[in-house]
Amino acid sequence: MLTRERKNEQSQELREALEGISTLFIMENRGLTVNEVNKLRSKIREIDARYKVYKNSVVRMAVQGTPLEVLSEHLLGPNAFAFTAGDGVALAKLLRDFTKENPALTFKQAYLEGQVLDSSQALQVAELPTREELLTKLAYLLQSPMRRLVVALNGPIQQLVSALSQVAEKRES
Repeated sequence: MLTRERKNEQSQELREALEGISTLFIMENRGLTVNEVNKLRSKIREIDARYKVYKNSVVRMAVQGTPLEVLSEHLLGPNAFAFTAGDGVALAKLLRDFTKENPALTFKQAYLEGQVLDSSQALQVAELPTREELLTKLAYLLQSPMRRLVVALNGPIQQLVSALSQVAEKRES
């Protein structure tokens, strides 16, 4: 059992870790092995996110007075927390893929950009395109009108060159 002093230390550390995050997933952990948790943590670190198990009382203390306080009512049972200040969709996809292979871990709640989501909505976040996919699509869309303009401007010039080439061939023959 944690002492009150140690709970205060952990809650302060967690409060600092949660500052500036955009996405937090509360996962229900019912029996993952140590090896499975280690695999998940290493995958999560690759996308600049964190996964940790905290006592619910420590989390309640850490989120008190913050926008995340709305999650306090959902802190029941064995929970694990995955959070990031970066791409929340990438984290959701990683968690979804992991839960498919490891049903002992399930989505419980999520906090995304100020909104609390239930488990089914949290899973829907994983269906969204990632930040990189959106940036790629945006670059393509921005490039497309320029490409069409270049093709349109080159069309008359190519036709003129082709016509002059045909005239030159007729004069030579």
